[in-house]
Amino acid sequence: MYKALYRKYRPQTFDEMCGQEAVKASLKNQVKTGEISHAYIFQGTRGTGKTSAAKILSRAVNCLHPVDGNPCNECENCKQILKESVLDVVEMDAASNNGVDDIRELKEKVIYPPQSLKYKVYIIDEVHMLSKGAFNALLKILEEPPKHLIFILATTEIQKIPATILSRSQKFNFKRISIEEITENLKKITSLEKKSCDDEVFTLIAKSADGAMRDALSVLDQLLTKNKEHITLKDAMEVLGISSSELLFSLSKALVEKNVSESLFAIDEIYKEGVEFNTLASQILSHFRDLLLVKTLKDPNKIVYTTYLNEFRELAAKVDLEELLIIIDILKNLSVEIKYADNKRVVFEMNAIKICNRVIKDDLALRVKALEEKINSFGDVNFALNSFKDFSKDIVNNNSVKTTNVENQLNKSIVNDMKSDANINDLKDNASIEKSNQSDIIEDNGKVHNEGATITLEKINSDWQKLCQELISRKYNGFGRNIAFGKPMKFQDNILEIAFKEEHEFFYNFCSDSERKNILPDLLKDIYGIDIDVRMKLQKSGIDKLEEIFGKNNIEEI
Repeated sequence: MYKALYRKYRPQTFDEMCGQEAVKASLKNQVKTGEISHAYIFQGTRGTGKTSAAKILSRAVNCLHPVDGNPCNECENCKQILKESVLDVVEMDAASNNGVDDIRELKEKVIYPPQSLKYKVYIIDEVHMLSKGAFNALLKILEEPPKHLIFILATTEIQKIPATILSRSQKFNFKRISIEEITENLKKITSLEKKSCDDEVFTLIAKSADGAMRDALSVLDQLLTKNKEHITLKDAMEVLGISSSELLFSLSKALVEKNVSESLFAIDEIYKEGVEFNTLASQILSHFRDLLLVKTLKDPNKIVYTTYLNEFRELAAKVDLEELLIIIDILKNLSVEIKYADNKRVVFEMNAIKICNRVIKDDLALRVKALEEKINSFGDVNFALNSFKDFSKDIVNNNSVKTTNVENQLNKSIVNDMKSDANINDLKDNASIEKSNQSDIIEDNGKVHNEGATITLEKINSDWQKLCQELISRKYNGFGRNIAFGKPMKFQDNILEIAFKEEHEFFYNFCSDSERKNILPDLLKDIYGIDIDVRMKLQKSGIDKLEEIFGKNNIEEI
């Protein structure tokens, strides 16, 4: 029967293990000194050697002739364990034996001494899968363990293990295996199998394995089963289901240069290669990560494993760091979004177009300036509002700036910086005031001039334009010009209600901001000598219009 490579070439001693130098040194030292713990927790990502280390330790502690902390694998005890013909070393899978009854049955067995070995060793894989009751039963064993008992608990999710179990165990962290170590091991095994591969194949497999030796060996196993003496890079890409570096560079170059058509053509070519869009999303994100590192590091060779370093450098010279960060941010969101999308191709293409239409700060500043120039030249407030809607929608959709930033920029562009002599028809109708008409309510110093006069809605309406001009004279330029678009609609019990038309929503939002709530009441008190509470509302088409014509009490809501 064929034996998988990760089983065939499983390390037999600590020295044969790839990586995990700190773990190996500690375990070997414990075996040499005889200071063996009753419980170990091996934690780390998949394929990093946890189970292999547990098997080696089970032989080392029972070996009759250990060699520098390693099992000799020649004595009777080692041979029995290797053949799996001894009952004193037990491997359990907690995923399928996770009930409290399973651990209680185990508890009854562990009290008996080993039959032929020095220690009874229980290796429990995926121990985090145990139920709460099972963990409690296991805790009872760990609290007062027999001298002949050793537990080795392996897990990929240590955070799910209760603190009471952790505190009674020695914890060993298995790190991801480096690309260099995986590559060297793959070369050695390929040579032993009397096959050969392109050097790029080993690097590609090692990068795709994400630090897991078992995953790398599984891919190599699949490649070596091909009826070929030599494995090419193309063979490896077909097995892994990934696109070629040439196509990736073609796509990334088009995205960097904001070339929509070339981007879509490159995506189509990759699609024809049979690459899944989930894989492509992850691959292009890693590709731009490498590009970012080449752009920012003087010596990227240490953490960028590629044979295309010159191509990366050439592409990095064409893009700014800020643009790279924007692209990576969009690709990061794409890698999450595409997992749950029904039509993955549409989602990928949509995000590619979004990248090509990205906006950076320099572009934003130019567009704001162009908008200002158009407003000043045409002098049309409706044009300004429509331009703002298109402008802000475009920018927000491209993930360049937040909506609040756009609004603040617009306040500066349209309102605060609007010239007092701008040719804007609405402002002429609502805010232009002749100085000769001011003297009937406001003196030069802005104090009350008509003491004793009755304050009515008609009085406020007749004074409205002059009140707006007074706000401007008091340096509230933006507020004074924007409030002119509102109209006093009701004055009762010292409460003044000001309404804005639906098309003047921007000016309503500006004036009703909480930071500006006291500007108009303070002015009204100075002018009329009484406290007036100001309330603003936005008129919507329909019911508000009917209320204005027929009165609120005469309108029945359905």
